[in-house]
Amino acid sequence: MMISSSNNNIPEIYGNSRNLELIRNMKQHERIPHACLFYGETGSGRKTLAQYFAMTALCTGNSAPCGICRNCRKILHRSHPDLIFPAHSGKKQGFSVETVRNVCQDALTAPNDGDLKIYLFTDCDNISIPAQNTLLKLTEEPPEHVILLFTAQVKSVFLETMLSRMMQIAVNPCSRKDCEAALLSRGISPTDTRNAVRACGGNIGQALQWLADEDMQALTRHVTDFTNAVFTRKHYEILRILHHYEKDRQKALKFLRLVSLQFRDAMIFKYYPNFNQNPNQDFILTGCDRDSARALSTILTTSRAIQLQDAVRDADTAIHANVSTKLALAAFGGRLLF
Repeated sequence: MMISSSNNNIPEIYGNSRNLELIRNMKQHERIPHACLFYGETGSGRKTLAQYFAMTALCTGNSAPCGICRNCRKILHRSHPDLIFPAHSGKKQGFSVETVRNVCQDALTAPNDGDLKIYLFTDCDNISIPAQNTLLKLTEEPPEHVILLFTAQVKSVFLETMLSRMMQIAVNPCSRKDCEAALLSRGISPTDTRNAVRACGGNIGQALQWLADEDMQALTRHVTDFTNAVFTRKHYEILRILHHYEKDRQKALKFLRLVSLQFRDAMIFKYYPNFNQNPNQDFILTGCDRDSARALSTILTTSRAIQLQDAVRDADTAIHANVSTKLALAAFGGRLLF
C-alpha cells in the first residue's frame, strides 16, 4: 500500500522490502525486464508495487525513484503520458482482443517524454485466452522502448507461453505491525486500527475497505462466530450463520474464503504453538480473528483439518458451478456436524 512520505515525494510502501530492493537493483544495473507480472491477493498492493516499478524505470534522478524529477512528479500526479493504463473491456471486464490490438499498434509509436513507454494492465484475473494470444508477440519481442506490466490475484490466469516471457513477482501482505503503522499514518484512530488489523491481518487494502464497509465488518463478525461455533460444536449456530448467505452468491463466496483462511490459521497455531514469539512470521496469519482460530487449533487433528478445508473447497466449487447457494451451504454445514 502506498502512503505519501512526510519527508519527500517518494512513495512509502509497507512490507515487500525484498521486492523493492529487487526493483531498485534492476534499475541500478540497467536490467529492467521488458515484461513483469505482479500477483497477490486483493489489497496486498499489487498495483502500488507495479506503479513503483514504473516510477523507478522512468526516473531520471540520481537515485531511482527520486520522487522529484519531472517523470516521478508526473507519475505521482497520474499525468505521465508514457505510463498507460489500458481500459478493461469485454463481457467479463478483462481485456478484449480489440483493446489489446490497439495497444500493440500504439506500442510502435515512440514515447512522448523519455526513453520508455510503459503499459500497465491492472486486475488481469479475467483476461481472455484470445487476448493473451494477441499479446504474445508483443510480450515476446516488444520494441526496445516498451515495458509491459500486469497485475493479477494468481499467475495461473495467464498461459504458460505468456508466463515464460515475463518476470513474476509475488506481492505479499505486510506484517500486522506494518499494517498498523500504515493505518495510523492516515489518521485512523488506534481503536479502529486495532479492529481493522484484527479482521484483515497485514492486508492494508482490505483493512481500509473494512473500515469503510459495514457489510464487511458484519461478514468478519460472522466468520469469527462461525469459527467459534465449529470449535464448540454448536450445530444450530453453524446453520444459523450460514442461513444469512443463502440468498447472496457473492457474499457466500466471500464468507467461504474467510472461513478457509481461519481454518488455515488454526493449523498454523496447531503446528507452531510458539509462533507468536517470532514477529518476523506475523504476516503469515491471514484469517480475520486470531483468538477463535487459536481455540479451534486445540481440537484439530490433521485429518479433521483436511476435512474442513475439503468441505470449504467443495462448497466454493459448487457455488461457482451455479449449484443453488442454499443447497451448497446446507451441504457444507452438514459436513461440519460430524
